[in-house]
Amino acid sequence: YSLADAGQAAIGGWDIRSTPLGDALYESRVLDYDLVRQVRESMNDMAIMKGVYDASFWGERQHATAADIITETPSFGAKVEHLRNDIRTFIRENQVDGHTK
Repeated sequence: YSLADAGQAAIGGWDIRSTPLGDALYESRVLDYDLVRQVRESMNDMAIMKGVYDASFWGERQHATAADIITETPSFGAKVEHLRNDIRTFIRENQVDGHTK
């Protein structure tokens, strides 16, 4: 198997914090500094979908910053369906045609 062309990748996801993606990458120190430096500005322009917040799952540090969350659906099942709809929308809007299973 060969690697997919990174230029054709669609990037998206959820976060419970409203911090722009590039800034969150910088703050987390998960990726190499030079890589983050190169993509930070363009990643800050990417829309991140609201996440599902469950106080029993997230660590104590996350409680205060959990501001970008799905609140309009009270039940767990409704939140799962909301995330599924986010995925369908992302696939459609980004014309994803592979690696979706």
